[in-house]
Amino acid sequence: MRTRIVALLLLFPQLAFAGGLRLAAELPDVKYTNVAKVSAQRFVLVGVTWDRDEKNRATMPHYELFDFQERKVIDVPVPLHQLPKAHTDTLGRTNPSATVIHHDGQVTSLTFNATRGYAAVATYFCQYDQRTRQFSDLVLLGPWDDTRYFYDIGFDPTDTYFYYASAVNPAGNVLKDGYTSFEVARIDLKTRAIDWTMKVDFPKRDKPIKLVSGPKVFSPDGKKLALVEYNDRGNERDHPAKPQQQVLVIDIPSKQVDSYPVPITTYGTAFTSDDRYLLLGSNELGDVIRIDLQKKTIDAKTQGMKRVHRFVLTPSGKSFLVISNTQQISPKVVEVRRVSDLSLQTSIPMRMLFPGNDGVAAEAIVGLNGRILMTPFVDEKGWPGRKGVRLYEVPDDVDSPEVAGSAGGDLKIAQGVILGKQYADNHGIHYADFKVAPAATFEQFVVAPSGDVLLIGTLSGNTDYDYKPGRTKPVVARLDPTGKPRWQKVLVKKGFLDYEGGTVAATPDGGCVAQILSYVHPGRHPVTRLVKLNAKGKVLWDYQFRGDGGPQTPLGDHFELLPDGSVLITGRYYDDVHDKQKHDWKAVLDPNGKVVSDEVSP
Repeated sequence: MRTRIVALLLLFPQLAFAGGLRLAAELPDVKYTNVAKVSAQRFVLVGVTWDRDEKNRATMPHYELFDFQERKVIDVPVPLHQLPKAHTDTLGRTNPSATVIHHDGQVTSLTFNATRGYAAVATYFCQYDQRTRQFSDLVLLGPWDDTRYFYDIGFDPTDTYFYYASAVNPAGNVLKDGYTSFEVARIDLKTRAIDWTMKVDFPKRDKPIKLVSGPKVFSPDGKKLALVEYNDRGNERDHPAKPQQQVLVIDIPSKQVDSYPVPITTYGTAFTSDDRYLLLGSNELGDVIRIDLQKKTIDAKTQGMKRVHRFVLTPSGKSFLVISNTQQISPKVVEVRRVSDLSLQTSIPMRMLFPGNDGVAAEAIVGLNGRILMTPFVDEKGWPGRKGVRLYEVPDDVDSPEVAGSAGGDLKIAQGVILGKQYADNHGIHYADFKVAPAATFEQFVVAPSGDVLLIGTLSGNTDYDYKPGRTKPVVARLDPTGKPRWQKVLVKKGFLDYEGGTVAATPDGGCVAQILSYVHPGRHPVTRLVKLNAKGKVLWDYQFRGDGGPQTPLGDHFELLPDGSVLITGRYYDDVHDKQKHDWKAVLDPNGKVVSDEVSP
């Protein structure tokens, strides 16, 4: 296991403080498959490997658990091939499959499905003690038949109980037609005693709807459980839910159930640390609501980002992170909202948690009472990889838009870039995602000293399947620090047939210089062209270097704004049409667009 912290911070210093979340470790060797929490605060199942016999048959699984406390992966073997014969007889198989549902560091809790033929007939609970290397007796959790099946609810925040249910439909065919009630129960993880049961009836409808998938959410004290019904636009169109989908809040000691209407696709769910409020967020709508569990009413609502994946409360309980799928939505950020009124406090650019990526199908797992946030490495398209995680230390609260410690103004710059990309996305301006050197002065998105955001891109009438020259237009825009447009300028020029974005730099006089990829012919190189605009978007000069993109056309590769407002250009120059006779090229334009030097190497 390698922990690369110093090297990562040298490459990406902005990661040291990602909106108040401090990068604690990068662990590139940690697997990230079959991921599931198996204790409330400490252990996460991240993978499994198998011992095999001489015939290459799987014999014993080694469950790989990430330990938040030790910040490493531990090996947890469970010798399923040594299950007592009484167990395998009950389960109906000599090599039954197991599901790890909990681990406390010494005892591993499992569930097994007993089968007859290929059909499940019952679910059993069993524990394996890593110290004595012994399996416990089997405990029947519930039968399977046409009217019921086993439903995993999860362990409580105190790691005392495992909750489960029989999902029931007395009419039969429950797997196809859905359940109408739960027979909820819990088993004590120390004594294996089933000491609490209750029945929960779901609202009566013509067509039952299911719960949101995944582990269910408990209040921090373990006394309340939220069961959120699932609905989406497609289901609502085909089979409108009457009554509307609900969240059923179970008070476990009293067995009382309170129901509240919720938006469709409510994936964000969190109880506040004082157990008073339940926070809920819609994936498809972006609605965020707060339920006062004492007054038994929805007491706050707001509109947030869509594609909500989950909520993460900060340790103080005063704020919460909204983790969203930014592959599908902009801005590309993690929202930070206040519990007190659901207001937006600040935003953490997604690329500060997932380096080099704005659009991410974000996943996050929390441990140690909300103080450690685990995120996986993602590929260039933003999908979680099979190896590699980062750990971020979460502050007690994120209470300032300008988070203390955000090194070198990185947060301000990153948020400006996010505003620029959001504007471009909303106005059909095409841009390319590429990495830029930290000291670059020309970029696609630039935050000026005033806080204004400058951006450059292309308007295009082409598609992947329908391209014709002459359908593109270069665009430079300037936004105020809140993202509202000050001006947008289309910079087409006679003699050019096509355009493909470019870069822009903020000049000392408050204006900007745009470098625009301008093509006389789309089959040739772009002509090197720069345009100076003042702070109000007026074009002051437009200079293009010689050539038409063919031989003897100087090609700018790197543009640097000098302190006096001049532009230093370095690039290439070819004598022949096949680009074989290469020369280095260097030029300087002064602040007024006049050529100071223009040199081609021998």
